[in-house]
Amino acid sequence: MIGDAEPSIPTVTAAPGYAEFLKFYCDKEQPLLVKGLAKSWPARKKWVFKRLRAELHSLPNVRDRGVFFVSRSPVLEQDIEMPDFLKEVLSSDRIMEDSVAWRFWVNSRNNRTEFHYDTNAENVITVQVKGRKEWVLVSPETPLPCYPFTNFSLLKDEDKLLKKKRFYKFDLEEGDLLYLPPLWYHRVIAKEDENININWTFTKRETSVITKEFKRDVERCGLLHSFKTSNSALVRRCYETAIRALPNVGGIGWGLKSFILSPYRPSRGALVRRFFKELLQIPNTLLTLPNVRSTLKKVDKT
Repeated sequence: MIGDAEPSIPTVTAAPGYAEFLKFYCDKEQPLLVKGLAKSWPARKKWVFKRLRAELHSLPNVRDRGVFFVSRSPVLEQDIEMPDFLKEVLSSDRIMEDSVAWRFWVNSRNNRTEFHYDTNAENVITVQVKGRKEWVLVSPETPLPCYPFTNFSLLKDEDKLLKKKRFYKFDLEEGDLLYLPPLWYHRVIAKEDENININWTFTKRETSVITKEFKRDVERCGLLHSFKTSNSALVRRCYETAIRALPNVGGIGWGLKSFILSPYRPSRGALVRRFFKELLQIPNTLLTLPNVRSTLKKVDKT
């Protein structure tokens, strides 16, 4: 899987049990594709592009996040059949309660989400209810170059970005379920006129999977927290200015009440090195930032 797409992402035709999901995928933080899981969901007939958007806008617990809808409590439950393993995950004490969310993506043909990874070490379960999307997943062991202190990859030629990287490229078709582990970069393109996805997100309380991107994320979140809470008004102002200027997906820092537990504790030296490594991306940032703004404007809005 180095420098070329793996022939196929690990794939099964039936949902795993809870213990199997934890042992082989969630604990190891390895992706999984479940084919045809939602083929019989009522949502496949009931959810229609404009009507679904209007219904989500009308629900009091649903927030419009600009590119997707999100709820912290179950919505439209009558239209889906959540797999048993996911029910157990979301109700377990292994995850942070404030990390659980229901998200809805309603996209037209060619809508493109550029390479990024989800913050807060989120695990994502996504189901393609209608339409089809092309995904590329890049391993956190071969991370992509990012804008300084962000989770958003530099906008560069995709073939060059993926050179010598470990990645999967595949289509998520109607009825398919994908498990996207924490810190895996992903790029997604909608392939049909109407593309509807439902996501569930959760963050584990602890992990033993220490990848290159995990180390970077711990270090950058630590630095961002220190900038945000600095005693220096100048440092805080610089932080706030940078946050407004830099591209990001779902926020830049750690947004949950507690931080994930792991064996990795960065030293002061590691934090200093991380600070300067991030600054090294400033020239690339200045060269491509105008492209980022124009690219983000093209993304479907809710």
